[in-house]
Amino acid sequence: MLTTVEDRQQQIVNYLKINQFATVTDLIELVNYSEATIKRDLVLLEGSGLIRRTRGGAMIVDNKKIDVPYLMKVTHLNEEDNKQYIADVACTLIKDDMVIFLDSSTTSLHLIKNLSKFDGLQIITNGVLTAAMLSEFTSAHVSILGGSIVPKRATINGSKAYNDILTYNADIAFIGCRGLDFDHGITETHEGEALIKKAFRRQANHVAVLATIDKLDHKYMYQSLACHEIDYLITEIPLSIEKIDKLKQHHITCLY
Repeated sequence: MLTTVEDRQQQIVNYLKINQFATVTDLIELVNYSEATIKRDLVLLEGSGLIRRTRGGAMIVDNKKIDVPYLMKVTHLNEEDNKQYIADVACTLIKDDMVIFLDSSTTSLHLIKNLSKFDGLQIITNGVLTAAMLSEFTSAHVSILGGSIVPKRATINGSKAYNDILTYNADIAFIGCRGLDFDHGITETHEGEALIKKAFRRQANHVAVLATIDKLDHKYMYQSLACHEIDYLITEIPLSIEKIDKLKQHHITCLY
């Protein structure tokens, strides 16, 4: 049996992400707990917005809107070759003695191993784990924004963090995104995260968006950056001529 309620519920969510739908019987066999326990778990998961209960089972909500616990994402960093490739390309924009905003996305985490070869960097981040890893693996001067930590996301956002950002000026900001629409820009599922990226844009000379190909052509509830506010889009494969033309209309340089 799984050792914690969180582990059990995460296994249920992961199963549904793969299979889209499961009966209560399927889930009983999956985690080896009673029907009553599974039904309680489904009620809680539905309340969190992760799944939707159906007659006799449950189905997943839109995969792209689900926040997998941050530490679970981090355990798979070594498997994310596409994100490491993006980080390697992003590294070409960095020079010694820069001031850098680095958001809490896992794509940004891949940049950390590249930053040790630079001298005199000053880095400001809203990522709790990001700050710890920067301190451990680089010689950069690291500042972390003030405010409340978002549960299970190891990130700090909201009005306090926004106001803290306004006390800095940076050469460049590296940010991930939940979705990038070639007409409307960068969007997020969390208002606080969108607010942080607005502040980064306001205080940075340049903004580079780090986006895996699966983030493109998606739009979510909260606008963070309009297309004209993005200087660089860094992704892992060449884009179509149509998409490149749209980026050029907004004066966005695409790197890959």
